[in-house]
Amino acid sequence: MPQQSFVPVLIALQLAAFGWRINREITVGDQDRKTWMPVCDHINIISLLAVIITCVVVPLGTGGFNRYATTVLAVAYIFIGFHPVNMAAHYRLFSRQGRNVYTGDYPYITGQEIFTVIVSITIATVAGIYVYHSY
Repeated sequence: MPQQSFVPVLIALQLAAFGWRINREITVGDQDRKTWMPVCDHINIISLLAVIITCVVVPLGTGGFNRYATTVLAVAYIFIGFHPVNMAAHYRLFSRQGRNVYTGDYPYITGQEIFTVIVSITIATVAGIYVYHSY
């Protein structure tokens, strides 16, 4: 199966995740609360841009997928796969105490989120190296 067929599904997933975040932050902002985008959303946006450039724009100009496009596609799938895990860690859903451990403002990034983001970056890096060298 050609790699190109995986691109629209990935972009749809990335846009859905980003759209969910925007809708949530609009609601939070309407309540006069502080808004921001968690680290995993920044990763998602960077990944989305990388996919659009290397898996859509460049192949349109060159006529096909290359090693870089295949690698970016694999890495982006790892990141979108980890996105719900990283988001759950952002909200401390893996802890019995949840976000109740915080008094006042919530931190930009939680300890759980740091751990899951590092794991996702590590796995994405290993997968990217593997795909790049297997192409």
